[in-house]
Amino acid sequence: MKRILKTFVLCISILCLTISASAFVVIEPFSINTHSLTLTFSGNSANCDVTISGASGTTRIDNVTITLTESNGTQINQWSNLSATGSRFTFNRSTTTVVQGRTYTLSFSATIHRNGVATPISGSITRTY
Repeated sequence: MKRILKTFVLCISILCLTISASAFVVIEPFSINTHSLTLTFSGNSANCDVTISGASGTTRIDNVTITLTESNGTQINQWSNLSATGSRFTFNRSTTTVVQGRTYTLSFSATIHRNGVATPISGSITRTY
């Protein structure tokens, strides 16, 4: 009898813990900030494309800095103080002075403003020409 009572009390305790833990779960629609980078080459030019998409509720994307560097650390070009109102930032520029056989990195950093919170975001892509 004691064994059955202990098992019953244990089952009730587990059930109560499960119910209490569930009471603290906040259900919110899934949303995420995303980005896309594309680095292509043609002749002596590098084509740099960056798209940043803020999650639902994003009002501004600012402090955007985009940099193209060679693998040895040489900065080919940098664009800074870029921004966009709303939830989407797009950038498309070409730069010259790239050389076949070398490796280049396109990187960015930015701040996404959503629901009164500023969130940093960054990314990079590396390609060999």
